[in-house]
Amino acid sequence: MKGRWKVVLAALGSLALVASAQPLRAQDESMAPRQTTLWVNEKTGQVFIRPGRGRVPMNFGGGVDAEEIERRVEEKTQDRVRAAIAETRAQEQVDNAAAQKQLDQIKPAWTSYVSNFQNKFRIGALAYLDYGLYTHTGFGPQFTENLNPPGPYNNMYNSFDINRVYLNTYFTPTDNWTFRFTPEIYRQNGGATADRTGAISAFGSNVDGNLTVRAKYAYVQYKGLLDDVPWLKGGNTTFGAQPNPFIPWEEDLYQYRYVNLVPWNYISLSSSQLGLQFDGPIKPTGSELTYADYGFGVYDEGNFHQPEQTDNKQIMVKGTIYPLGSAFKYQGLGLTGFYDYGWGNVAPDVGSIPAVNKASAHFQRIAAVLHYAAEEWNVAGEFDYGQNAFTANNLFSGSGPIDNFGTASGTAATGPGKVAGNTCTAAAPCYQYANSFGPQTALYQAFLNNGRARELGWDAFGHYHIPGTKLTAFGMFQWFLPNDNVQKDPLDFQRFVAGISYQYNEYLRFALDSQNLLFYHSQFGVPISEATKFNYVGGSSFNGRKLPKTGTIPNTVPLDTHAIFLNIEFAY
Repeated sequence: MKGRWKVVLAALGSLALVASAQPLRAQDESMAPRQTTLWVNEKTGQVFIRPGRGRVPMNFGGGVDAEEIERRVEEKTQDRVRAAIAETRAQEQVDNAAAQKQLDQIKPAWTSYVSNFQNKFRIGALAYLDYGLYTHTGFGPQFTENLNPPGPYNNMYNSFDINRVYLNTYFTPTDNWTFRFTPEIYRQNGGATADRTGAISAFGSNVDGNLTVRAKYAYVQYKGLLDDVPWLKGGNTTFGAQPNPFIPWEEDLYQYRYVNLVPWNYISLSSSQLGLQFDGPIKPTGSELTYADYGFGVYDEGNFHQPEQTDNKQIMVKGTIYPLGSAFKYQGLGLTGFYDYGWGNVAPDVGSIPAVNKASAHFQRIAAVLHYAAEEWNVAGEFDYGQNAFTANNLFSGSGPIDNFGTASGTAATGPGKVAGNTCTAAAPCYQYANSFGPQTALYQAFLNNGRARELGWDAFGHYHIPGTKLTAFGMFQWFLPNDNVQKDPLDFQRFVAGISYQYNEYLRFALDSQNLLFYHSQFGVPISEATKFNYVGGSSFNGRKLPKTGTIPNTVPLDTHAIFLNIEFAY
């Protein structure tokens, strides 16, 4: 519609120009060109000869005013320049404001470090609590840390206990450096001798039985020493009191450390050593899968609760191979080997004395573990081999006869006449076989502390999460020969744990379980002639009494221990 009125308008204009055209004489220069103006209604397209509302003028003919055109062009150009300048100034103001804001936010590096200082600290808590009912009590190793129930003839003993309380503190000043300090609450056992003050005053000791604090872990760790080697990236270098390469690894594989100890930890090996250690994953293909991991180091012969006395050091090496690769820790099929070699923790100036050289003898521990782990279950089988790695003190870490700790049990024989080949007097009393653990304890020490004991063990453990529930069944079996050089060792034992756990939330777990220690041989006696092959010395003084020289040491098989536990783990 709009195009039509333009056509009509052009036609009318042409007619008007033709009608008004007059011949021009070349010599008539005074005549100026004339201009015709019409008015058009833009809505209807009608043309008018007079102006009116809604009409716009249309000029035809007339001369071209060059100056006017130039003026209008210049005005438009100036308008565009002014608009561009205004836009540029506005953008500059925005840019300047943004730059000033960035400048205001720029601070020295130390201020950023200080302002983020609180983010470099991390604190966690770990607590193992339990209630234990011992249906049958006996001598043996601790079922778990800080458990020391009474020995035989105390059936149905029960107690609430705190096995472990950690406050894990981590400080990470940079991405590569970490400092960890972990104090631990533990039960302090020891003599309660009164302490004197002044000439006639004294007060009782508060040492025995206290829940007190000690340092479990205190180390500095550097991550990234081998990051330049792609397949060794992620390795750690650790110095101080730290988790050794095997026990904590196996505890994490088992996942029920709050219930019971893993095999070598139950027997003798602490989880925390003081030394220098290297560990990390191996990813040779450059993929995200781990095909191996390692851990090795050199450590004191002592540990976090035993000071170093010897001038020797022990070494530990642990390696795991995942032949199919592992997408997460322990996932899939794995084969792990562990080796530990060292010497007894005895001071050098007494290590060569015959009476103590058995304690300074070398020891070694070996473990081979075949394991498979999935998201909902895992299973592991283990073989253990050791030399001089299980002493009488390890055997009686839970509870033991008082004879093992320097006090004679039972009634002494003081004569007249002989007892088991000994002449006994009040000045030189003798152990009697009846109502005493003295001869048996001396036999145990001869079997275990002779400097040539060899240990063998077989273990199995695992767990299975019941689908659709928060329940998981778990268990462990351990068969251990404390010295397989003894033809028939009364100390051979089996330990088994079976239970079910309930995962309340990500921080809290409960477990109900049965723990059992069985010295599985039927009761028998050991002839003195057999005992002497392992440095048992009949007639020698033991806790101030003479040991039997002739006959047979009776009742050498310790009583079994059976207990039911309710365990609680809080880990944050």
